[in-house]
Amino acid sequence: MLLGGGIIAYPTESVYGLGCDPKNGSAVNKLLGIKNRSLDMGLILVGSSTKGIDDWLNISSQQMETLLAPTKKPTTYLIPVTHEVPCWIIGKHSSLALRISTMPIIKTLSEILGCPVVSTSANTHGQQPLQTTEQVQKEFSEALDYIVEGDCGAFNKPSTIVDIATGKEIRP
Repeated sequence: MLLGGGIIAYPTESVYGLGCDPKNGSAVNKLLGIKNRSLDMGLILVGSSTKGIDDWLNISSQQMETLLAPTKKPTTYLIPVTHEVPCWIIGKHSSLALRISTMPIIKTLSEILGCPVVSTSANTHGQQPLQTTEQVQKEFSEALDYIVEGDCGAFNKPSTIVDIATGKEIRP
């Protein structure tokens, strides 16, 4: 499904996410169309490691340690990139948004793809993110290729966003 350019919904630490293969520009464009979201905004990737996108990241070994270190709450890091990163992932930005997760479903999706998966909240742009399989089925079942059923994690807010270069918290 994912390897063929499919769009899926899956539970994350806080809300359902919509995802696809970040290396497939057609899949990303399809996902943005479903959300009614601009390419310029960029997208978050989530995975259990940086495997498959290491050549996109322009960070020191110390910053890599920070990125891979467990956090108490879901934390997305803004990471400087190389010229290898596709424009459809970073949009108008000069950094990549990446979250390392310990959730089993995210680990499985990353292993299937061989890299982190696109993770944008399951909602039409500007609307409240969806938190249950039933909500996702009602809102998006016609547009998605697959819905991974399951419970979202215990966090009720989207991830904190931190600039890995400065340590500044962008979104609490």
